[in-house]
Amino acid sequence: MRLSRISICSGLLGSVFALAAWAPAEGAATSSAHSPYKYTVLHEFAGAPDDGAGSGAEVTLDKSGNIYGTTDYGGANGEGTIFKIATDGTESVVHSFGGSGDGSSPDGAVTIESNGDMYGTTEFGGATGDGVIWELTADGTYSVLYNFIADQCQYALGRLIQDRQGNFYGTCLFGGVNGDGTVFRYSLRKGKVTVLHAFDGTDGQFPEHGVVMDGNGNLFGVTELGGATDNGTVYELASDGTFASLYSFTGGADGGYLYGGLAIDAAGNLYGSAVDGGAHGDGTVFKLAPGGMLTVLHSFTGGTDGGEPEGDMLLVGRNLYSTTGVGGAYGEGGIYELTAKGKLKVLADFSDAVYCAGLTPSGTTFYGTVQNGGTNDDGLVFSLTKK
Repeated sequence: MRLSRISICSGLLGSVFALAAWAPAEGAATSSAHSPYKYTVLHEFAGAPDDGAGSGAEVTLDKSGNIYGTTDYGGANGEGTIFKIATDGTESVVHSFGGSGDGSSPDGAVTIESNGDMYGTTEFGGATGDGVIWELTADGTYSVLYNFIADQCQYALGRLIQDRQGNFYGTCLFGGVNGDGTVFRYSLRKGKVTVLHAFDGTDGQFPEHGVVMDGNGNLFGVTELGGATDNGTVYELASDGTFASLYSFTGGADGGYLYGGLAIDAAGNLYGSAVDGGAHGDGTVFKLAPGGMLTVLHSFTGGTDGGEPEGDMLLVGRNLYSTTGVGGAYGEGGIYELTAKGKLKVLADFSDAVYCAGLTPSGTTFYGTVQNGGTNDDGLVFSLTKK
């Protein structure tokens, strides 16, 4: 978290890269001995001035299978980058932040429209220093669409999602009238930001990693802290603007402190993870039904199964996928699958202190990033492919 954690992993749609098998280095990962997946490093970041460093967000794949993502640091100005990994494995920086008021430290995944235009946010910089919403058109033209002010947003995190009318939605860790974070809408047509909800602590505090949307346009997300016992919440922001706290975590058997984003299924069930609490004190994976009933699907032990899960939750079919920050074969967490029957499998073990924000699926492959580690300790991009 930006309060008490450092970020780890990410992913979306695409093709499998024809790269040679890679011998694990410091800060990378190895496939678990019985894992049905093969772990491959696609790129190791080298840092400023020619490359990015410290990717703390998911990657996104375009229709051709090119991978795009952001780094918090590195680039020509040391203030972060937008990077591309082409289908032949070639990596390039398509924009370096920190110049001429364009924003700095992007800490969210990019959103790519069907025409190839790309959108995202930064934590800092811009005209006010409180971050920006940016656009990178398909022809490579970069522009700032909006400069946040503190009453709207500070520390924009996570991917922007878009509704059928073209509006974007996102979250800010801090800011708002109470300083406890906000959920916002950005109208691309009007160029206007509207704060949909400003948290005040009692209803949640510090919303993390964006929102998910159901088929009716209702938004769902998590807060790191706040709620009835200050252990975090799951909330809903209905399409009519009505806000509701759906669940306040206790920090006990149900878990506490939520950093990763939610997944949602067709029936409206929400899936996520808590960093703390559970039967062993090392976090949980949970399901929250539409009626408000919470079920703990797995309590981490901090051992071979990992612990302190921080990555965004991904639902593929009936199985859940995400990442942990501790435990595993090397004590540094890893990538896990939780089946519909409640069986947890470790797919890969991280081998150094890393943070992975989550996974992006494409066919039989997942893609992601780790914020630290690799040859230069500047993080890397990886794939996890079904054998």
